[in-house]
Amino acid sequence: MNMWKKISRRTVPAAEAFLREREPYCVGASFRFITRTNQDHIWLTGNGGLQGVLIYAHRILYPVFRFFRNPILPPFFSLLMNRQPLHAMQGLAADMDLLEPELTRKGLRTGEKYDYELRSLAWDDRDAKEQTPPTAMESFTGPRGLIIRRPRVSDLDGIFPLQKGYEQEEVLPRGSAFNPAACRRSLEQLVSTDLILIAELKGSVVGKININAQSFSCLQIGGVYVLPEFRNRGIAQAMTAGIIRALHPLQKKFTLFVKKANLPALKAYDNLGFVKIADYRINYY
Repeated sequence: MNMWKKISRRTVPAAEAFLREREPYCVGASFRFITRTNQDHIWLTGNGGLQGVLIYAHRILYPVFRFFRNPILPPFFSLLMNRQPLHAMQGLAADMDLLEPELTRKGLRTGEKYDYELRSLAWDDRDAKEQTPPTAMESFTGPRGLIIRRPRVSDLDGIFPLQKGYEQEEVLPRGSAFNPAACRRSLEQLVSTDLILIAELKGSVVGKININAQSFSCLQIGGVYVLPEFRNRGIAQAMTAGIIRALHPLQKKFTLFVKKANLPALKAYDNLGFVKIADYRINYY
């Protein structure tokens, strides 16, 4: 049986090294580790070296395992669930497969499951700081007249319908209620950063893209949304190429995950040079 211990100041370096080793596969977990607060819960396990890290933040569980079999949740996990019920779990499909039976034994039932391809931008094997975006990236300009730019505060009303559509199509499980106020707050916070771009065509905002997680050396692209009437015109490709060019000075590598059933998006990311590195999954409870 594996024994879990809550992270301590002494074990932080080992946990960071463990996550850095797997970073392209756990950008979301690494982001939560970096931005952890007193309300977040992190446990470590392993004899003679870490074998697993569990991060529970904002009612989302992030498992990261190595050479693990039949992991048992920390005994105090049930008490935590009573105070902060689990909303979702996300991670590599292989790690999720290990933990799902244990969650079922704890009485948790999965409401929705979404399977993704985890992808990384395959430029070459050099460090990100030595790389420049492929010349071909410049060719993804989308339809004539498309402008890719950083948003202004005055754009908030125009971006809100896209953020709403993104949350309803890509984030919220079926049957979940959309929260306009929470959506607006998260959008305002996002626009206050330099990690979001919008696509403008003939004076109207038709698409958005942003970074939804930053880890030690990776940026995870997400929040990609194009209004339905403007899809299949290369706008998502143009936005992705644009955010890579805009954020390349940060000297980070780029990852993303995309639903396996989203064939147009898979083709778009193929064209941009993103290659599959693993299967990824999000469960909602």
